[in-house]
Amino acid sequence: MPALLTVKDIVSQAAMEIGIAQQGVTTVVSSPDQDIVQMRSLLSAVADEVMTEEPYQHSLGDWLVSETGTPLQGIVSDSDVVQFDGRLAIDGLKWRFLQAKGLEFGETFRDFVGRMNKLAARSNARVLDLDIDGGRWI
Repeated sequence: MPALLTVKDIVSQAAMEIGIAQQGVTTVVSSPDQDIVQMRSLLSAVADEVMTEEPYQHSLGDWLVSETGTPLQGIVSDSDVVQFDGRLAIDGLKWRFLQAKGLEFGETFRDFVGRMNKLAARSNARVLDLDIDGGRWI
């Protein structure tokens, strides 16, 4: 089961990995930092993209819930929980942020797509028995 993270955890980790923060952010929702505000907005774009792809396209209804489990339409609190893989959210946020700033984002985009593909493969994996039809020649 992929790890589910809060909005604050995702933004904090992405900011530290990009190098715009030395430690985790104290707040996302009411942050005066323009980069954090931008990351908060970009997280919705990441969710939109993730929700149109496997494995989440058919299996996940709401991408964001409150800490009590109530479905949300948008980010309300730092403790809101993103319902898809936390690492995927971090990687998606990093590449979207770097792209928005006009910086090199190729490597982070590759990480995002690779993670998305691994999750989809895990979700859709089927065991094939190649010996099931012994009389068939290929």
